[in-house]
Amino acid sequence: MARQPGAAGRARFLMPASAIATLPAVAIPVYKTALSAAERLSIERTVGVLGHHAVFLVGPERLAGWMEVQCAPFGGRLRWKAFDDRFFEGIKGYNRLMMSRVFYGAFAGHSHLLIAQTDSLVLSDQLEAWCARGFSYVGAPWFEGGSEPREPLRLVGVGNGGFSLRRLDHFDRALATPRHIPNTVKSRSGSPAVLPRLVRWLKHRWWLAYNRPPLLPTSNEDVFWGLLVPAVCPFFRLPTPEQALDFAFEVAPRRMLELNGQRLPFGCHAWERCDRAFWAEQLPFVREAGLS
Repeated sequence: MARQPGAAGRARFLMPASAIATLPAVAIPVYKTALSAAERLSIERTVGVLGHHAVFLVGPERLAGWMEVQCAPFGGRLRWKAFDDRFFEGIKGYNRLMMSRVFYGAFAGHSHLLIAQTDSLVLSDQLEAWCARGFSYVGAPWFEGGSEPREPLRLVGVGNGGFSLRRLDHFDRALATPRHIPNTVKSRSGSPAVLPRLVRWLKHRWWLAYNRPPLLPTSNEDVFWGLLVPAVCPFFRLPTPEQALDFAFEVAPRRMLELNGQRLPFGCHAWERCDRAFWAEQLPFVREAGLS
């Protein structure tokens, strides 16, 4: 259940995007009070570029007071929503939050939700343009090999959840009724021995293979939305990896820039970890913040 200032938080049913104007919101997940200079730059940049939209810090109930204090200097351009502490106790809790109707229902009245984690950067204001393209989910495209891509680099899917756009009526539709969602990623990994392979196949194809806790797939939430849900929900539309290059970069940004015709995208994720020097070269505001 979400809590926000001046309102009782509860999950709501989401109206189809076609029934409401394009009205995106932005969520910045936080889970700690000690923010680095880079994390503060991320928040300031998100509000600075997208503050004419509804921008929210999203964090645990235990940080409600701290989030209120953080929002105050932004003069109404930054608000907050709090959720149960268990969703912020680790990656498993965060994955459950990102796969729950409670989370998306807290943004009822909005057509889309941009997730902008504090290791992401907004580079330009393209939010409404991306909403207009009608995709269910967009994130930085993945290379084969994921966070450790293999040469020759080959784009294989979409996309990373750290900076991602989500069409809320499609997310609600995917979660509203019980669905069998086989984890075709986890079921193929691991030992090739016959018995472990059988147990793994049953576990990930049938036991932990639904859109309801405690039977949610155990892959990260961006794999759930980027690979597993589209395989069973024909209405759930993703761009091609080539189209998603215009949305965001993550791993190997120099190669992504080349593949994208030397165009920078809407945003980026994990910029300090994935070739910080590249982003310092490209972005004057990173250098001006002393983060080059």
